[in-house]
Amino acid sequence: MMNSKYLLLLICSGFLFFTSCKDPKEYNVNSSFTEYLQRFEAEGAKRGHTFDPQTNGLIIEFANLKDNTAGLTHYEKPIRIEIDKTYWNDISNSAGADLMKEDLIFHELGHGLLNRDHLNSTLPNGDWKSIMCGGTKVNDRSWNINYRGVRRNYYVDELFNESTPAPSFGKLVNPIDTTGYSSFVAFNFDTPSQSGWTLGDSTNYTISQGNGKLSFRSKVNEVYLVFMRLPSPISILTDFSYELTLNFPLGDLTKQYGVVFGPVPPGSSGNNDPIEYLTINNNQKMYMGNRSWYSYFTELTESSVIPGGNNKLKVFKVGQILYYYINGVYCYSSEMEAKSTLNEFGFLVPPLATVSIDNLRISKKGSAAVVSAKVNQNIQFEFRMQKTDQFIIPNIKNQ
Repeated sequence: MMNSKYLLLLICSGFLFFTSCKDPKEYNVNSSFTEYLQRFEAEGAKRGHTFDPQTNGLIIEFANLKDNTAGLTHYEKPIRIEIDKTYWNDISNSAGADLMKEDLIFHELGHGLLNRDHLNSTLPNGDWKSIMCGGTKVNDRSWNINYRGVRRNYYVDELFNESTPAPSFGKLVNPIDTTGYSSFVAFNFDTPSQSGWTLGDSTNYTISQGNGKLSFRSKVNEVYLVFMRLPSPISILTDFSYELTLNFPLGDLTKQYGVVFGPVPPGSSGNNDPIEYLTINNNQKMYMGNRSWYSYFTELTESSVIPGGNNKLKVFKVGQILYYYINGVYCYSSEMEAKSTLNEFGFLVPPLATVSIDNLRISKKGSAAVVSAKVNQNIQFEFRMQKTDQFIIPNIKNQ
């Protein structure tokens, strides 16, 4: 029988041997992540940060992470970062894949190379203050971050310098002149003849008119996009406003309803078209985004939403920026994703729900012509309904 002290010495020696075999300067970055690491190094260099992971060591690899986790940083030697493979593949199919991947890799490198912790404070307009948001949830809010356009510039600055001043887009003052817009299309739904959409009862839905409103009742478990196609599409260069008053009775507080608009090719299912949307729910949450992206851009809490009441949603397009208003209160602004003429405008109806609408109006900057259901019945609009399995895609994963 081997001496127990000798056996213990062998075990300890073996442990030291195996743990010392790992190279503390190993560099092993999966090719899927190389470009994003190079961007991180380049952005850091612009801001006075120098990294040499090829010499000092770094591991970024795919893994099968649990607990709704997109990325995980291990403070080892070298730093080791795991990225959930399923999530990476899922977001690869969306229009915003490149920026979503950059956000994820930059966040994890913020932990590993900048030694930053999670930061879950917000800007005055409700945007997350930092790309480093994550970890323990705040008020059960999603981690969706509007990492695009001018926001990307700010978030990268803040990543490398936590003292970066709050950006102008983070303010809650009305940023634009909302005067000078004249009606181009208007529907008031005061009578059945002004309803636009064909009234009646079908297997999947019922459309009715009464009390000066149009009501759409869904009988299915899918989301309905209820569209009006303009006879003359609005140019992508045109400044316009789109407004609609919606009422969704109290019930399931999480169901989202709101306005949709965008370029939808004839015959399209609308599942992946670049449809812009602004939705709310009766829990006073607001969401905005584009149908072609993996998920909405961000989630905000808006006290201007009247739960179960009449909510007037209005979107102004000025240049390439969309400005969002709820019941006359400015709430948010963000770059528009749609890149072609806008030919369909409408609203979103949750599954097995009834939404009433009133005062649909599209206005152009400086436009004098009015195409109204009340004053002109000869204009030919196309009205349609489109079921879609998913519209508000699940939240992004935790980082």
